Amino acid sequence: MMGAHSIRGRALLLSTDAKLTPEQIIEAYGERWSIESMFNQLKLSWGLKEAWQQTRQTLHRWVHLTLVGYGLIQLLGYLDDQTVRQLCCHSPWRKDNPTTAGQIRKGLLLIFHHVPVRQWWNRKCRQFEPPNWRGSEQDAAISV
Repeated sequence: MMGAHSIRGRALLLSTDAKLTPEQIIEAYGERWSIESMFNQLKLSWGLKEAWQQTRQTLHRWVHLTLVGYGLIQLLGYLDDQTVRQLCCHSPWRKDNPTTAGQIRKGLLLIFHHVPVRQWWNRKCRQFEPPNWRGSEQDAAISV
């Protein structure tokens, strides 16, 4: 369908619904933008662009964990709490340090960037083996 544009002149708009007017096609595309930005964040910020080379089970686990993390950070953005606001104080040039999901994510990255999670994967037995968080090996033996 050809549409007229006030600045660019004529434009070709493609749609699977031939009954839509050019204005309706543009409005429908505009409604997609919120989901497109979510996919962009998942690919670029959450590492899903690397997921294509994984097994199906690994991909399912990665997607679930990634989306849980994404959802929790989105929810933290709505929580009116001093601790959450402190996570956003890493950029002193930002006016009023807005509490957004992106700022919360950056604050959490600053706290947890030193945690070597990738090193906890044991390739030989294909299991995730985090270190003993309780302290010494003796403490772990006592609790079992």
